[in-house]
Amino acid sequence: MELKLDKTTKILLGAIALGLFLNASNVFIDKAHANQIQKVQICSEGFRVNEACAIVSDNGKLNIANQ
Repeated sequence: MELKLDKTTKILLGAIALGLFLNASNVFIDKAHANQIQKVQICSEGFRVNEACAIVSDNGKLNIANQ
């Protein structure tokens, strides 16, 4: 059985293979290291004072509250 691939398919498969190889070998991609705690606040779009923001409650659940 012969598998016939056009030029575009060969290029795409080659690019995918190259990407997988580079990702697996970490040749050009440095690992991210956080030296401190990163804090994020999730609020409604166009956040203004007294609008809805997500907070972590005492039981560890994420809730929406007006702050």
